Amino acid sequence: MLSRNGCYAKAPEVVLRRFEEWGRCYAFTPDEPEIYDLNTTAWLILELCDGRPFQQIEADYVAALASKKSVAKARAEFHAGFDALLERNIISIVD
Repeated sequence: MLSRNGCYAKAPEVVLRRFEEWGRCYAFTPDEPEIYDLNTTAWLILELCDGRPFQQIEADYVAALASKKSVAKARAEFHAGFDALLERNIISIVD
């Protein structure tokens, strides 16, 4: 497990194709060839992973959903989505 003290961004080799008009985003991981259809949770987390620290990404995600979900539910969704993006090598820690 990577440090939760690090900063995260989209993995450099990952190719995204956004279809905003359809509410869809696809991620292609060439190192382990796969195309992932990202749900809205994963897509938002990915957009927040722009080099900022983990704690800021989590706080921004929870804040974005504050009017729709409880903090506990938003935080649980965030952690599940973040971990899935890491496991699939869609996001990575940045130096």
